[in-house]
Amino acid sequence: MDIFKDLNPQQKEAVLTSEGPILILAGAGSGKTRVIAHRIAYLIYGRRIPPQNILAVTFTNKAANEMRERVEGLLEDRKIRRQGDKNTPYLPIPLSSRLPYLGTFHSVCVKILRSEIKTLGYKSNFAIFDEGDQLLAVKAVMEKLELDPKQYEPRMILSLISSAKSELISPLRYRQFIQSQFQEIVSQVYFEYEKLLRANHALDFDDLLNKTIEIFRKFPHLLTKYQHRFRYILIDEYQDTNHAQYILTKLLALRHQNICVVGDPDQSIYGWRGADIRNILNFETDFPKTKIIKLEQNYRSTKSILAAASSVIKCNVARKEKELWTDNEDGIPVIVYQAVSEKDEAEFIVTEIAKDQEEARYRDSQFFYSGYVILYRTNAQSRALEDVFLKRGIPYKIVGGVRFYERAEIKDILAYLRLIQNPDDKISLERVINLPKRGIGEATRKLVVGLGLSGWLESNKNSRMYQKVKAFSDLMDDLRQEANKINPVELIDQILKKIKYREYLFGKTIYNPEANIEAESRWENVQELKTVAEKFASLPHEEALAEFLTEVSLLTDIDEWNEAADAITLMTLHNAKGLEFKSVFIVGMEEGLFPHSRSMLEPAELEEERRLCYVGMTRAMKQLYLIYSQSRMIFGSIQVNLRSRFLDEIPQDLILSPQETATIKSNNLTQSNGEFMAGDKVVHKFTV
Repeated sequence: MDIFKDLNPQQKEAVLTSEGPILILAGAGSGKTRVIAHRIAYLIYGRRIPPQNILAVTFTNKAANEMRERVEGLLEDRKIRRQGDKNTPYLPIPLSSRLPYLGTFHSVCVKILRSEIKTLGYKSNFAIFDEGDQLLAVKAVMEKLELDPKQYEPRMILSLISSAKSELISPLRYRQFIQSQFQEIVSQVYFEYEKLLRANHALDFDDLLNKTIEIFRKFPHLLTKYQHRFRYILIDEYQDTNHAQYILTKLLALRHQNICVVGDPDQSIYGWRGADIRNILNFETDFPKTKIIKLEQNYRSTKSILAAASSVIKCNVARKEKELWTDNEDGIPVIVYQAVSEKDEAEFIVTEIAKDQEEARYRDSQFFYSGYVILYRTNAQSRALEDVFLKRGIPYKIVGGVRFYERAEIKDILAYLRLIQNPDDKISLERVINLPKRGIGEATRKLVVGLGLSGWLESNKNSRMYQKVKAFSDLMDDLRQEANKINPVELIDQILKKIKYREYLFGKTIYNPEANIEAESRWENVQELKTVAEKFASLPHEEALAEFLTEVSLLTDIDEWNEAADAITLMTLHNAKGLEFKSVFIVGMEEGLFPHSRSMLEPAELEEERRLCYVGMTRAMKQLYLIYSQSRMIFGSIQVNLRSRFLDEIPQDLILSPQETATIKSNNLTQSNGEFMAGDKVVHKFTV
C-alpha cells in the first residue's frame, strides 16, 4: 500500500521533507496527526532512519496513544516505497520493528531521568508528585514556616512557584524579582518546598523538564549523547510550548537541526499556564533555514462553520496568515440564541437535542448522544446544565470533575505503591501510616513522618508506640520484597489483602444501606485500578511498578475521557483542544465571561480569548450553536452582561436564528452555493 495514497499535496510535501528545520502550520481539522504518523513511518521505512534516532513529542497521553496506534498501523503489514520513488521496489516491514521515542514532554523526560538523574544526586526511583501531592507539600512547608493558609492561599503560592519553574527560575534567582510582601512569602515557601522535594527524592511536573535541562547544561557529554540519539525530532502542538520545553527542544535539536514542529498560532490557548506563542511565531529566527509548509484544507467542518470561525480569528494581530478551506458541504449557518437565564440556556440545548433525536427517528437512523458537546469558559457553568440533564434523565459526562486518580480510595492504594517504590516518600508515608487505623496517634505520626520510619524506630525503641510502628515498617518491607517477584496487579491484591482494605471500606456500613452502596462503589474503583495496572503486567517486575506509577502521575483530565460512552460531553473550552463533535454548543457568550473579565484590559490576553473561541468553534463538524444569556446566576450573584464581542465579529449572513434553523430543517430545504431554497424562493443566503 502506497504511504502517500491518502495525502493531499501539502501533506505529502510535509511527509517527504525530512532534512533540516521545518515548520508545519496546520490549521484546525487539517489532518496533522495523519501527517506526523506518516512522516514517522516514512523516516523509518522510506529513509531507513533507525527508530531509536527519532523523537516524537505531543502534549497529552491521549494524543500520544493515538499517534502510537496510527504509526503501528502504518508499520504493520504494509509496504512503503523507499524515498517515494515509484521505480524502487516495495520494502517489507517486519512486524517486530521498534517504535521511536513517542510520548509527552514529561514522559520522555522521565525516561531520560531514570537513566541520568544520579548525576544530580537523586535516586533513579524518584517519586513524581502530582498536583495533589504538590499542594500537600506546600501546605506542609507553610505549617513549618507558621504561615496562615487563610491569609496566603496555598494554591496561589503553588501556581507562582510552578510559573517560576516553567521559566527556569530557581529559588535563589526568584529572590531577585521580589517586589512585594507576598512575593517574599512565595520565595520563602519556594526554598523550603525544594528542600522537601529533595528530602523525599521526589520531583514535581516542572522538575521533570528542569532537571533534564540541568543535566544537559551541567554535563555536555550527556547532551551530546541524546543529540546523537535523537537525530530527527518532531514536536506536535508547538504553539503550546512553554519556556522550559522550548529550551529543551533547542538543546536537543541544535546539533543536527532535523527538527519538524507542527502547530497553529491560532490555537495557542495555554498562556495562563506558561505557553509562549512567540516560540512558534519566531521559529524561523531560531532556525534560519526553516522551510514553512501550510496545511490549509479542513476535513472536519462545513463551509459555514469554517467561514464563521475564520472571521473571528482574523481579528487577531499575533498570528501567521493562512486561508483554511474545505470541500465539505455548505452546511447550516451558525445558530445564535439569546437565552433569558442559565436555566433557559440549558433548556434550549435539551430542546435542540430532542429535535435532532426526533429527526433521527423520522429518518429511521441511529441517534447518539456522544456526538454532542457543551463547551463553557469556567467549570462553574456546568451546574445549571447538570440540573436540567438530571431532571430530564439525559446521560452526560463531565471532563474535569473529580478525576478517577483523585478519589480517596485510589490515592490510598497509590500511596502504598509509591512508598513501596520510594521509601523516602514522606507525603505517601503520612497518608498511609495509620490507614487503615493502626492505633498510631497524631503526635507519633508527625514524628515518624519527620524522622522517617527507620530514623524513628532507631531512636524510639522504648516507646509504647514502637511495636505498632514496627509492624507497619515490617509490612512495607514485606511488600517491597513481593514487588520484586510479582506484577503490579498481583501487588495491589497483596496490599488489599494485607491491610484488609475491603473490610476498612465496608466496616461501618452494615446498618446503613446508602453507605454500603458508596463503599461498594469505592471498592469497584479499586478493582478498576487493577485494570489499569494490567497493561504493565508483562514488563519485568523491577520496571513494571515504576512505569505504572509514572503513567498514572502524568495523566490529565482529557486522558480519562471515554469517548466511546454514549453521553453528552460537558467540558471547558480549554479541554476541547484536539477533539471533534457532530454538534457543538458554546454557552456563556457574554462580555466578562467569554471573553473573561481578566482579559479585558490586556490586548495579548484578549487575543488568547479569541483563539479559545476559535478552537471551540472549529470543534464542530455539522452544527455550531453560540448561546448568550440576558442574565445569569454565577459565583453566587446575578450578572447582566452584554453579548460577547466575538458574536459581532461573525458576518450576519453566516448566522441563523433557531427559528430560521427550524424552518430549514422541518421543510428539508435544499442548499446550493450558500443559498437555502424552498422551491424557487431563497429562505436564507450566506457567503463562504
